Amino acid sequence: MDWTRGYVADIGYTAGFYRELAPSHMAFAALSIGRSPGRAMRPKRMLELGFGQGFGLALLAAANPDVNFEGNDFNPEHVAHARRLIDDAKLANITVSETSFEDAAARGGTDDLDVIALHGILTWVSRPAQEAIVAIIRQRLQPNGVGYVSYNCMPGWAPLVPIRQFMVEVKHRNVGSSERQVALAFDLVNKLRQGGAAYFTANPTASQHLDQMINLDRAYLAHEYLHENWFIFEFSEMVRLLGEAKVGFLASAMLLENLDQYAVPAALHPLMQQTEDPVMRETLRDYAANKRFRRDIFARGLAAPTPAEHRRLLSELSFTLVVPRNQVSLKFAGPLNELLGKDELYGPLADRLAEKIATLDELVALPAFGDQKIGMLLDCLCLLVQSGQVAPVIAADGINKEPAQRFNRMIVDFARTGRVYAALAAPVLRSGVLVRDFALLALAALFDGKGDDATMAAKHALSILKILGRRPIKDGALIEDDGKAIDFLIANFQPILADEVPVWRRLGML
Repeated sequence: MDWTRGYVADIGYTAGFYRELAPSHMAFAALSIGRSPGRAMRPKRMLELGFGQGFGLALLAAANPDVNFEGNDFNPEHVAHARRLIDDAKLANITVSETSFEDAAARGGTDDLDVIALHGILTWVSRPAQEAIVAIIRQRLQPNGVGYVSYNCMPGWAPLVPIRQFMVEVKHRNVGSSERQVALAFDLVNKLRQGGAAYFTANPTASQHLDQMINLDRAYLAHEYLHENWFIFEFSEMVRLLGEAKVGFLASAMLLENLDQYAVPAALHPLMQQTEDPVMRETLRDYAANKRFRRDIFARGLAAPTPAEHRRLLSELSFTLVVPRNQVSLKFAGPLNELLGKDELYGPLADRLAEKIATLDELVALPAFGDQKIGMLLDCLCLLVQSGQVAPVIAADGINKEPAQRFNRMIVDFARTGRVYAALAAPVLRSGVLVRDFALLALAALFDGKGDDATMAAKHALSILKILGRRPIKDGALIEDDGKAIDFLIANFQPILADEVPVWRRLGML
């Protein structure tokens, strides 16, 4: 039997970090809509099923040294990559194993986990593997435990399914690597569109989607489109599937998708108010926003908190800016359209969070809010957190920052060799912060004692790029002249060193 079971395994999955998998984010998502955060608030043990390259899992372990992490993935390349990260960063609170979901389910287990996470996996594995995942959740997630699952969904995928079916057909008829099959399929699909195929004429969404695919990583495209198993779920189907594990829907990890004022057109608000069935409410939201991907938080046996309990739990939250104050934007990407925040509300919030990590109670005390406007404050915080400008802080006092700082130095060292990861561990957040490759080069200069000013850092960075046989790129073109390259790097490094590095120090990253 082919051990891959139809899963693309000749090319590794991308190494990304998704903050929605952080227990601290799950806890805030629940509390922001009056639900209990369960064990996500202060977890002791977390499992990720199908961890891909393991970068995100290792980052979370580095940022949460007091939590034990476990990961299962059946791809030996993924496990080897994850173990290299773990060993190089000397992380003692994480283990990963090469095992299938079926084998893991067969081993059984007791209810020993506080959090279980799966990113995209259920879309791409077989029915037996899905059943095994359900069995693992049923066996190992504790009462009050929380789970995260993301997956492709309807109705947004409806006009795009034929593209995937076509690409799989090309795969079946062309031997070779997955990367080659992706290139062939993409070329044929594009020629169909250029030739005026009626499918694209009748489905402008498909044509727009094809434009987006052009710039995507080939490894990502292979894993998105070439697996033999590919399930597009209705929300109700996911509820039924995970219901077999005795878990129920808690909230969307995409914070604005929980709030009808942002997630649903105004004309549909009366319909939402009339709909009491929670599964139908989520289904209406999916159709209202033409959703294509869901990031859901489920929980086992959580009782709704009383207002007093909810208020007490909110008091345990703090918040901080994760971007410099001068980079805060009041334009927010909503599920339906761009939103514009009021400066009289967001300005004082940003000012306070730039000064210090502030508790929710301290933010409530700002003149723009008060005890009667906690709901308004939570809405503002949801927009700021969803936009990646603010993050919740939970039980960060006394956390050991050394593992995260060790992990981050490792990531910067990898960047010196041309291997770029796009996030760093932030122990104060118990999560990660996305960074650009410019930031990694600037940090390399800083760690080497060349970060006192942007000019020195730029010269140091250019020397690293030369060793790699690379040049800075501006507007899609290589900058061949050293003087111009240094000027370009200086312009990019100045805000990093002056504004971003102090923020990263406050977050315990450096």
